[in-house]
Amino acid sequence: KPGLAGSPYASPADLVADCLRAVVVDAVDARPPVLTEAAFATLVAELRAGAVGAVRDTLAELLRVLETWREVDRLLSGRADLPLLPALADLQAQLGRLVHDGFVGELGAARLRRLRVWLLAMRERRQALENGGPAALVKDRQRMDVVQPLVEAYLARVAALPEGRPPGAALRALRWMLEEYRVSLWAQHLGTDGPVSDVRIRKAFDAL
Repeated sequence: KPGLAGSPYASPADLVADCLRAVVVDAVDARPPVLTEAAFATLVAELRAGAVGAVRDTLAELLRVLETWREVDRLLSGRADLPLLPALADLQAQLGRLVHDGFVGELGAARLRRLRVWLLAMRERRQALENGGPAALVKDRQRMDVVQPLVEAYLARVAALPEGRPPGAALRALRWMLEEYRVSLWAQHLGTDGPVSDVRIRKAFDAL
């Protein structure tokens, strides 16, 4: 409970419930669509057999993620010089999209490990802005000019969805590709989950 305190969830119980949701989402995504009563019964039986252990593993990873999230949140808080404000606003918006009530279920248990990498890349970007002087600000602005139109295009696609309809698998995959692209721009040495570039992202948009 102390490790889960201060999370965006109303209570540790809500967070644990969302971890179970993440486990279920991964199990559903890992198989062909469940279209029959027999297939549904098989899925439920498999989840009942392994869900407790999977949730426990997810919670262990989540504790590491929340520790890094708190660090990044502190780095983005407080007063800042005027030239830093556009970059900090972008980082704060990114953090809000990544970590919020329900974020574990959105990610799925398997992708939770990548969230910590995305947060570490944010930390490195913030530290570079703090320590790199005017040259770092110029370079950050150039990178923002590349990634912001792609992020805005994604957000527009989500906003255009009918009310109550969650993003489909292709749109969710594009979202995570955008996060990996940020890693490639600001913390390339951390590595990305597969090849990523603005060209690949634009092709993914075209395929939606």
